[in-house]
Amino acid sequence: MIPDVRNRQRAHPVNVARLRQLAGTAAADFQSLSIVLVGDTEMARLNLRYHAVTGTTDVLSFDYGAGHGELIISVAQAVAQARHYRTTPSRELALYVVHGILHLQGYDDLTSDKRRRMRAAERRLLDRLNFRGLVPA
Repeated sequence: MIPDVRNRQRAHPVNVARLRQLAGTAAADFQSLSIVLVGDTEMARLNLRYHAVTGTTDVLSFDYGAGHGELIISVAQAVAQARHYRTTPSRELALYVVHGILHLQGYDDLTSDKRRRMRAAERRLLDRLNFRGLVPA
């Protein structure tokens, strides 16, 4: 499965081919996966529309059933959070892809126990993936 990746933001260059490769590896069991890259303004609009939450977020996951899903990812959040957590924008963007895919696979992070399990699954999957080169440092 080759994910469909659409870059609807221009503030931060993204290597879409590498992102598609990473997501395809991480979501190998899916029938289809779409990823839409947006900026914070668009993400805040979508977060309000679909979750009734004001402000931006890093990733929104939509499970359409039968192995079909969509991720909306804020590249601006990946860049900002990378600075905050002293990591790279590429690693942060890879984390958002993995986090969103895990949500589509049924993981959630609503309780501390579930969040711990999800974080462990994120680490295992990120360790298997080569995420370098998604966003220039």
